Amino acid sequence: MITDTPPEVAGLPAETDRAPDLGPSNPWLSCVYPMMAFLVVGLFEPSQEGGGIAGSLGISQGWYPLLYALRVALTIGLLVVAWPSLRGWLGKATWWPPLVGLALVVPWIWLSTMQRDGKWLSGDTGRVGFDPFGFYGEGAPMAWAYIALRFVGLAIVVPIVEELFLRGFLLRFVVREKFWTVPFGALSGAVALTCGLYAVGSHPAEAAAAIVWFAAMTWIAWQTRKPIDCITAHAATNLALGIYVVLYRQWWLL
Repeated sequence: MITDTPPEVAGLPAETDRAPDLGPSNPWLSCVYPMMAFLVVGLFEPSQEGGGIAGSLGISQGWYPLLYALRVALTIGLLVVAWPSLRGWLGKATWWPPLVGLALVVPWIWLSTMQRDGKWLSGDTGRVGFDPFGFYGEGAPMAWAYIALRFVGLAIVVPIVEELFLRGFLLRFVVREKFWTVPFGALSGAVALTCGLYAVGSHPAEAAAAIVWFAAMTWIAWQTRKPIDCITAHAATNLALGIYVVLYRQWWLL
């Protein structure tokens, strides 16, 4: 029996017993497991305020580079395993999404700074804010090694795993349990609401910026319908943000 397709979902095929597998071929391994590994290890990273699991276990900020290296290595390992499933599904990159991502770093920094200075949020933001030059010494080789590692995570690993999880899994799952049968970039009221809640929940210290930025990424997904375009736009924002943080020593943004 064919179920009527909800009219508010753009580009969604009717679900049948032979609904098309829109990918990736191993959806849970590709879209969910890498993000879960990244989040689980992240639970043990110390925040600026010293709270959370790390605070209760007595994990100081000095352990952060090692924990972050473990976080990145484990996640990359899972992505390598998932690559055969992802390779044909990501699509061919479009030229303009990275430019949009690059431009979006401006409202991200501006709105995040306004939120911080206006004290729109109190309590533990969860940001590590690790200053490698303060910890290792100005210009120390270990400081630059950490920065190189941080850029791998910030501009490569995070854009891939977060886009695969949010737009590859979560925003499709709220449409249909068999999320791999939902076209990438399909829109509905539930999709928009879930995206907004995720933005605020995952970035409470930059909630205003996150709402604007995640909405823009969802628009890119709807426009091109290719996961690679959201990944490249995300990477462009994060790369520009990382460069800004290092140049102006605004470690609170990371």
